[in-house]
Amino acid sequence: MPTTSATALSRRSFLGLGALTAFASGAALVGCAPQPSTTLAETSVAEEPKNTNWVGEAPQIDDADIVNTLETDVLIVGAGNGGMACAASCVDLGLDFILCEKNAAVEAARGFFGVVNSDCTKAAGVDIDPLKLLNEMSRYADFKNDPRVTKVWIDESAEMKQWLDGIAAKKGLKATLCLHENHGDGGTDYYIPPISHVYVADESIEPGISLEKAGSIDLPVDWSRNVWLEEHLNEAGHQVTFEHKLVKLDRVEDGPVTGAIFETPEGYVRVNASLGVVLATGGYAANAAMTRELNPILGKCITGNAFSPSTTGEGIRIAMQVGAQFDSEPAPAIFNRGMVEPGVDAGYTDDSDTAMFSGQIGQNGIGSQPFMKVDRRGRRFINESTPYDNVVFSAAGHEGGVWCMVWDANAPKDVKRFATIGCSTGGMWMVNFETVDEWLEAIEQMMHADTTPIKKADTLDELADLLGFEGTDKETFLAQVDTYNTAYDNQRDDEFGKEAYRLSELRTGPFYGAWFGGSLLATLQGLRIDEHMRVLDEQSRPIDGLFAVGDCSGSMYANTYPELLAANACGRTLTFGRHVARYLAGDFS
Repeated sequence: MPTTSATALSRRSFLGLGALTAFASGAALVGCAPQPSTTLAETSVAEEPKNTNWVGEAPQIDDADIVNTLETDVLIVGAGNGGMACAASCVDLGLDFILCEKNAAVEAARGFFGVVNSDCTKAAGVDIDPLKLLNEMSRYADFKNDPRVTKVWIDESAEMKQWLDGIAAKKGLKATLCLHENHGDGGTDYYIPPISHVYVADESIEPGISLEKAGSIDLPVDWSRNVWLEEHLNEAGHQVTFEHKLVKLDRVEDGPVTGAIFETPEGYVRVNASLGVVLATGGYAANAAMTRELNPILGKCITGNAFSPSTTGEGIRIAMQVGAQFDSEPAPAIFNRGMVEPGVDAGYTDDSDTAMFSGQIGQNGIGSQPFMKVDRRGRRFINESTPYDNVVFSAAGHEGGVWCMVWDANAPKDVKRFATIGCSTGGMWMVNFETVDEWLEAIEQMMHADTTPIKKADTLDELADLLGFEGTDKETFLAQVDTYNTAYDNQRDDEFGKEAYRLSELRTGPFYGAWFGGSLLATLQGLRIDEHMRVLDEQSRPIDGLFAVGDCSGSMYANTYPELLAANACGRTLTFGRHVARYLAGDFS
């Protein structure tokens, strides 16, 4: 561990624990990009969609080219969080199914999942108001969501967890609730009850994890949910059908979807599904063409590639080819953790459809802490206490789309006081360590990376040089530090109104700093669905035989991801996957 002044810390590049679960938004299947025969019809959102050149055209596949045809009741496409929950539910409900995945293994699971009023919640003495939560979710989406869809997660997630508990218990696992303080962020009020659950191996852990433990690197978190769900399928005599790449949906003209065609190592395979096809193919974050067209602001503020490489949008595009309706507005899930070296701009590295964002670190969790953040001119530009994506979007209007965050030797103590929410909280970043250097050493050992762009110096003047501030920008930066220290002394932020308990001073060396952009985790803009996950057509009518769950489905988010309601996206994905199976088994009228 370097201790000399004015040195750049040499660390093996690290993502932070949040990045270890980033590849979990569900598998997206690679296939042709179909072009709908008609334009998207009016939806509940008045805004007309942008051009849909990215949709492409459906491939023409002759029956003679089909090497095999399979029959089943339910065809599930994608072995990620939603697909595995659906398949495992089919096992327990006695439904015949085939689960196809384009890769050679199930997708990695996202460990934390949101559940409303579970047994763990009640044991911790937490009472969540379902209708208040429903309206909070709708407020995030500017009421461009379908509240009946959102309500399925709110009403059924506890049942989903209870069902999942039975499978987890066979692995010696049990769920626990990650508690946090219910407070406002960014100088305003949100309704943010604790909903994030996680499976742990240590049965001695109480139903609610304290703030200091939530997400901690020493917590025995289980990240293998999709693996043990696969084992659950195998024990019941089912196998995941790997290396099956979705290329086309079969639909009777103006009638039901009857199955799908896959490209396999042996040739094209058709799967006919008598009850329906469930798309669980993930979003489109790994598809640069779609992302540029549908989320143009991301090219101005994202540096971190925290998304699954499987989320290439084909499930969405292929469904649109048969007349499916698509959300009109994007809803990216973004973290403020895409650490980069000084001088690196946000954006893609090239103009190709497979381009990646400029940073080499997918996520570095400390970026979500509300320390002082400044632009390239050395000036603060936002209340740093706001939800993750707020600083990212704000940075899009500043040079390079990046910002610099600075902290001092008191950071571990500061982080405890900040009491952030979700995967930025707790010992994952600092609170289990007495010094910043101890924390960095632990991250180095855990992540096995080459370097980190975190800079360290004995004085703020030296740190400013290492961070690339020069001339008047350096003078502005140092003056901004003085202003920030004054705000801490007065316990009042007159610039942006940050809460007093989230102010910190920059006076105790050594001093640390790093540059950040946004980290793109997932896109939550998908196919419009109803409360039974039935995909809607251009007239907002269900397409018989076609369902969507997870990040390829829509109707729940717009504009932003409700980040303060930690793990709600994974919770709804698991809940919706189970709901489809229950619906097809006749549990709902």
